[in-house]
Amino acid sequence: MAVPPPRDQSVPYGDNDPLQWRTRFLDPSGADQALGAMRIQPTWYVNDRIIVSGPRQVGAPGDGEAVLPGLDLLRRVAAEEGYAVVPDVPVVVGGENDDPRARELLDSVDLGDETYAVTLVPEPGRVESPPEAWDILQKVLVAAREGSERPSRDPESWSSRTVYGLEHVVSATPFTQSHPFTQSHPFTQSHPFTQSHPFTQSHPFTQSHPFTQSHPFTQSHPFTQSHPASGLAEYAMVGAGGRQPVMWAGPGPQRLLPDGDSPYRAADGTRRPVVAILDTGTGEHPWLGDDVVVRDPHVLGQPVGCFTPPSAPIEDSEIGGMSLAPLTGPLDPVAGHGTFIAGLVRQTAPDAAILSCRVYGGAGVVAESELLRSLRNLLRFHVLGLAGFEGYAPVDVVALSFGYYHERPEDEAFDEPFARGLRALRRWGVAVVASSGNDGVTRPTFPAAFAPLVEHGPGGLRVADPREVPPALAPMATVGALNPDGTTAFFSNDGPWVTTLRPGAGLVSTAPVTLDGTWQATREAPGFYDPNPRATIDPDAFQGGFAVWSGTSFAGPVLAGQIAASLLGARPDDVTGDPGEVGTRAGSQRDRTWTAVGSVVGLQPAAD
Repeated sequence: MAVPPPRDQSVPYGDNDPLQWRTRFLDPSGADQALGAMRIQPTWYVNDRIIVSGPRQVGAPGDGEAVLPGLDLLRRVAAEEGYAVVPDVPVVVGGENDDPRARELLDSVDLGDETYAVTLVPEPGRVESPPEAWDILQKVLVAAREGSERPSRDPESWSSRTVYGLEHVVSATPFTQSHPFTQSHPFTQSHPFTQSHPFTQSHPFTQSHPFTQSHPFTQSHPFTQSHPASGLAEYAMVGAGGRQPVMWAGPGPQRLLPDGDSPYRAADGTRRPVVAILDTGTGEHPWLGDDVVVRDPHVLGQPVGCFTPPSAPIEDSEIGGMSLAPLTGPLDPVAGHGTFIAGLVRQTAPDAAILSCRVYGGAGVVAESELLRSLRNLLRFHVLGLAGFEGYAPVDVVALSFGYYHERPEDEAFDEPFARGLRALRRWGVAVVASSGNDGVTRPTFPAAFAPLVEHGPGGLRVADPREVPPALAPMATVGALNPDGTTAFFSNDGPWVTTLRPGAGLVSTAPVTLDGTWQATREAPGFYDPNPRATIDPDAFQGGFAVWSGTSFAGPVLAGQIAASLLGARPDDVTGDPGEVGTRAGSQRDRTWTAVGSVVGLQPAAD
């Protein structure tokens, strides 16, 4: 890992420090745990933060901390260890489109449990070492769980009790996903001249860049194995499914319904199905104009996505794509990721509207609490759309192309804050589609493993436990990847929590036309009969607007688009503007979504 510059010791550790300096690896061989009978597994987390989720408390008006569940217990336990607790109090900031009636509506409806993060800060004179969230969390769990029952996969057990957890580091997982922070390219770990393709190794078709073969946080792999099996690494290579530019010769997707005055409605007033993409954003492309993609949507003056794009265009993952090395390149691991996903939805559901919400940049990593804040903002956006507020629209499907491994998947995963955030969306009628992960393992990755456990047999898809598909929640499906020949991609994670498979290897989709890395064509020459220069293919120049790429990150959006296409023509409830009817409309949307998912996947809700 690159050594950070000296830090002013008078400044406490906290949110001002870059995420990579605050990230820790949980090693089960040396980690203390309060619940000794439970098996823990490796994970990456933020060392100075703990996430809390629970029923919203009744507090004094304007007193943000008074409404936060579980804060008093956490503050007491942390104080005993010499640390102060600084809560990340949810604040909704007003904007030019702010509407007091919208705030009043959101305050009057049940949006689920309150979820927030706290930062642990050493108290002067008591401790000098940085906080260690895992150790403090163990003491909090002991204090919080006295007399409580262990949760189960039954949604009814996702009770109103307060839960505490690590702040996981979540990663996007396409092939070309590289080095989050521990594998970034300092000179000792990057492509030095002895490792990059010098003249003796230069053929672009066979030599993959080292970045495309390293591990994200979610690719922990056995401790004795430093790199993926060669079969997985093949998908990162140009010509074998790795990110590369291609050309598209056919026509673009055509809508059945002419455009109207709003991206959410056709000219005849028909509501378009809405797919929310929480990813890197969407870049410039002829297929993805403002009539198709709503970029960086806001709710009550606050962006739905948690990530603020960099001011320098070269560092924007959907413009220049070189945030990790803006002076020298190459392209970031997930540069163009969101644009590629938006193009897949556009191909599978041309009449859909796309909400493009930025939740991470080109490195493809984000802290869990930031994702939870984005999910909460998306829920607010959706509820205001159900109520008919101008500038908002109901969200039909949300596509999640990222994941992390939980340290205790058999227990905590089904009662943790992320599960509650997704459950709130589903209760309000939003279907969730998650990608299964790219490590070629059976270890559950989250949020994918929040999907119901299923069995595939001669009779089709069967849910193992009907309690996991209650009709009161919109469906959730997890998607693995197929090769072009219909076989399952070698990298695709598998398990009973994987609902279905969709194309995910060697896919062709949109790329930002501004994306052009530092690699060059191997041969260039002046034009001969015409003035146009001659050259071989530049391996990271995407001005043609299309790319080949592989990953379950892309299989998920294919299914999301198919669900959206099936929803086109389903008659939505008329929006009257009466806030009192939002619950009824959410129930109707749940029913329509179940019908669509049933027709596309075969997943059905349990009997009421």
